[in-house]
Amino acid sequence: MKYILSWIPAVIIMAVIFYFSSKPAESSGESSKSIANRLLNTYEKISDKRLDEEIRDERLESIDFIIRKAAHVTEYALLSAAIAFPLSVRKFRGIRLLFLTMLTAVLYAASDEFHQIFVPGRSGELRDVAIDGIGALIGVVLFLIASKPKAGAQLAREEAEEYGE
Repeated sequence: MKYILSWIPAVIIMAVIFYFSSKPAESSGESSKSIANRLLNTYEKISDKRLDEEIRDERLESIDFIIRKAAHVTEYALLSAAIAFPLSVRKFRGIRLLFLTMLTAVLYAASDEFHQIFVPGRSGELRDVAIDGIGALIGVVLFLIASKPKAGAQLAREEAEEYGE
């Protein structure tokens, strides 16, 4: 039962990814463009410069692109950590844990991109699967680092010695 329950975070993250991927392009684009616009407005206020409309549009597009790709990396980093957890409960460790986590996350990313082909205005992009894979790798590596008990215990001992405890 504990093993089945340990999959709940991964399933929730998958559902959230599916939900956002199901949004038509116009709706999806509005969210990231709104954030990009706020960032550019903040830049203009801080620098006390108002950008020429053409340059502003180009910068908005660039910032929007970065926000979208950063979202891919972040959501798949979270997903892979959520996948690694139940696998670690089943005593998968090291390279086996990394491989199974990456395989699961990248297969999900590929299926998500395939799903987007059927969403109005969206397309499936191999580049996004690669970006998702980078996020998944970051997430599983962070999970492996955080779950290494010796590293945490060693750090605690070193800090205790440093402060004379």
